Order: sequence, then structure tokens, then C-alpha cells
Amino acid sequence: MSFYETVIKKAREAIEKFSLICSDERVLVGFSGGADSTVLLCVMHEILGERVCAFHVNHMLRGDEADADELFCKKFCLKKGIPFNSVHIDVAALANGSGVEEAARNARYGALTAECERIGAQKIALAHTASDNMETVIFNLARGASLSGMRGIPPKRAQGKFEVIRPLILCTRAEIEGFCTEKELDFCTDKTNVDINYTRNFIRHKIAPLIKEINPSAEERIVSASENLARDESFITEEARRFAELHGISNSCNVKLLLSVHEALRSRIIAKMYGSVSNKTLESRHFDEIDKFIENGKNGSRIILPGKTAALFRGEDIIFISEDDYSDSIKKDKFSYQIHEGTSDFGTFSVLLFPTEKEECELIKTSSQKASFTAKTVLPESAVKELYVRNRENGEKYVFGGMTRTLKKLLSGADEKAKTVRPVFCDDSGVLWFPPFRIRDDVYARREEAKYILCYFEY
Repeated sequence: MSFYETVIKKAREAIEKFSLICSDERVLVGFSGGADSTVLLCVMHEILGERVCAFHVNHMLRGDEADADELFCKKFCLKKGIPFNSVHIDVAALANGSGVEEAARNARYGALTAECERIGAQKIALAHTASDNMETVIFNLARGASLSGMRGIPPKRAQGKFEVIRPLILCTRAEIEGFCTEKELDFCTDKTNVDINYTRNFIRHKIAPLIKEINPSAEERIVSASENLARDESFITEEARRFAELHGISNSCNVKLLLSVHEALRSRIIAKMYGSVSNKTLESRHFDEIDKFIENGKNGSRIILPGKTAALFRGEDIIFISEDDYSDSIKKDKFSYQIHEGTSDFGTFSVLLFPTEKEECELIKTSSQKASFTAKTVLPESAVKELYVRNRENGEKYVFGGMTRTLKKLLSGADEKAKTVRPVFCDDSGVLWFPPFRIRDDVYARREEAKYILCYFEY
């Protein structure tokens, strides 16, 4: 069988096996001008005829070379009688010094989606092959991927109201190159594709050939393994969805309930909660961090995750919330409580106030063992009569040690929890004490009159 026949056969097989295209659907082919996309366009045109259109994105990153690629694509489609359109996107300007590859990818998919909308297409066909899939699996494996990452490149996935499909996913790069030779197809060559300083190029030119020495059919075998892993991942994800639906889990869950399920389900439930807040993807190390947080976290504690998202403890629940919403909630949760003799519990912290002559050592010891931070001071009776605890406010300061100290500066070296949880103790004259620093100078001057001990416990 010729390379041409093999590629056509495998493309038809992929279309049927993965239900990539319905009988009346129009398909937009992402056409870069490279060998893979050139073959894809030819194959789709042969199989679908007039239902195929081509679209080229000029990222404006390679100057004249990028313009030449665009011109090639335009002439190729004109010769084949395939409808063609292109767009210029200044990716360097969009990236603004950050990740150019991610900016290019986002811009490309955005442009493809807009073109689908414009021409009334339902599917976006991209030229990923079995060889690309193998390289992706190797790349993800080296990064410590989960089961989801080991699935490689999916044959299809949603892209808004459209669907990205990969009809060449069963074809190897050797078969694509053979197709080009047999059909004497011209195509563009991106010079950066041979630069092994790029990780994927290093895998392609150095690692993949060694793997194929072990098994010449490695690409096909990895595609098969990807299908099996995708099937297993789909089952576990569906079970996690059912569990979340049964228990009403969206962006929060009871910690004991979460710890009661198998780790495989737990990670998917966590991913679901995180996904309800952020459009980013968590890596394995993030799940490990969240697991430790769940096992060791205390009320009020939190960790910062990608996508400007935080996970925090509130009571018996773990909650995923955007950093902006978290900041707003801190501002909204204003409180001011009078402090009375005995123990007062405020969730993220508690306060113990007792006379100096009273024996409370055991209670202090017990509370300290549960707390992540403790502090204490002594107070005269007059200060206790007016004593209350409240949120900190912007720009607050108080005088101790003969100097006016701003709370912001006192917190400059503190951990995140101290910056968000720790309150101030006040009297009618303002801030009296901010743990663990000294009490206000006028009160400290009367320390010989101390009648009470004030203890602060942060959880």
C-alpha cells in the first residue's frame, strides 16, 4: 500500500472511530503550510470536497519568512480551488514580554473560532499526528503528568461551541512525509523546527528515534495506550462528577467527606472545585500541595494556586476562591468584639483573658498545642475594662518603644496567614496591642499595675 493510500485510509478510520465529522458538517482546516497541515488539507479536500475551507494565522514573529508562508498557503489553495482566508496577529505585542508560545496558541485558537463563526463551519481540523502524540506523552511523562496528561493529544475536544478534530492522529510523520514525496507536494519548512534548544524539538530529534529503536511501531502503540488511558480517565472523571453532584460540591467540600474517598476520585473532585474558579490547569505538584493542606490545614489557613486562585479552610470545609473574591471577603468580614474574662473563640483565632493570680497554665498549654502562633501580654485593670478585638484597617499604627509603628511595616516579614487573619486589640484610645509586638507605650508604662494576662492563639 502506498503512503498516499495509507494516510487516506487512516484518516477515514480516525473520522469513523472517533466520530470526528458528521455527514453535513463544514470543516475549517488550520493551514500553516507545513508538511502536516498541507497533507491534512489535501486529505480533507479529497474526503469532504467543497465542505472544506483553509485558514492561515500569520503570527508576525518571523518577518519575511512568515509572510512567505502565508503567500504559499494562498497560492496552494487557489491552485486546488479551496476557499482560503488568513489573518495577521501581532503575537509579540500580545505577549508583552510573557510567554510567546502561550500567547500565540491562544491567539490562534481565538482566530480559528472567529473564522468558524464567520463561515458557518462546525469543526476545526488540525494536523496533529501519532508522532506528535508520542512526543507529547514523553514530554508530559517527564513533567510528572497524571493519568490525564498521559492520554496525550485527544482526537477531538470542545472549543467553545465548535470542536477541534485531528483526522491525522493515527498517521506517523514518516507516512506524512511519504505522502508528500509521492504526490510531489511542496510545503513550508519552519527553521525553528530543527532547533533542539526547544524541548519538543529535542524530544523529536533525540528521544523519539531511540524509543523507535526499541519498538519501530512505538507511535501506533502509544496511540493505543492513549485510547486506553482516555477510557479509564473518562470513567474516573464521571464517577467524580456523580459524587460531586450527589453531595452538592461546586467550589467547596467538607474536608472529612473529601478525605473519605479514594485518592483517584479526590484529585478529580479537587480539579472540579478548582476548575469552577480558574481556567488554568493544576499540575501533579499542586495536587500534592493541596493534599498536604487538607491533611494539616487549620481554620483560616490558605494556599495560593495558579490562576490567581486560593484554597482555604473555613470551619470544616475547604473552599476554592479567586484571589479577588478572597480579598473582598476579608474586607467584608468586619468584626468588633468586646473581650471578657475567660476564653473567646473567633474561628481563626481565640483569646484567653484571666487575672494574674489565677492558675491557667494548663489551659494555655492546651490552647498553644493547637495553635500555629501564640502571643501574650499583661494589662492593667483599666485597659481591660475598655478592651475589644477587631479587624485591622488600612494605614493603622500605634506607638511602642518610643516610636510610631505602622502595622503594614510590622507585617512585612510575616507569613500570609498573619497578614490576612491577625486582628488588633484596642481600647477607646485606638490600637493597644498587635501580637506579638509590645503593647502601646502609655499602657506599658503602667505594667507594674498589671492585673490581667491576655493570650492570643492563631490557628
